Amino acid sequence: MADRLDKLLSDYFTGRLEMNMKMRKLELKYNFDRTPDENIGGGRKQNDYKNAVEASMIREQNDRYLKDLQYQKDMIEMMLSTTVDCRKRVLVAKYGHNETWAKIALNEHVDERTVRAWRDDFKEVVGIWLGESLTTTHFRSTLIPA
Repeated sequence: MADRLDKLLSDYFTGRLEMNMKMRKLELKYNFDRTPDENIGGGRKQNDYKNAVEASMIREQNDRYLKDLQYQKDMIEMMLSTTVDCRKRVLVAKYGHNETWAKIALNEHVDERTVRAWRDDFKEVVGIWLGESLTTTHFRSTLIPA
């Protein structure tokens, strides 16, 4: 789970998580009618009410993958909002800018073990709340079907 959590944090701080959410919404918007029509030669539905906006919203609200991505993003943002600024800078430097621990420690004027401990504390708290969503989500690095 630690590898998944590291990837998730990296995706969040680089903006890839937000991009994956937008891509999933586009995928749901444009690929919803890719199933073949099995009612060949059959009659029409009677009293069929179609509203494209409502149908799109329902597809987005019922999509488990999109829900998990949104939940993960919201949880990370909530945990970050209660985190001290120096620890936020450490997380941004490590996951957003991919800096080395030595450089991060030098910039924060603390020991390398301290910045690693700060990161581990944040991951522990976030991991507790995201545990189930990390294991149930079909963690895809891209949204292109295999």
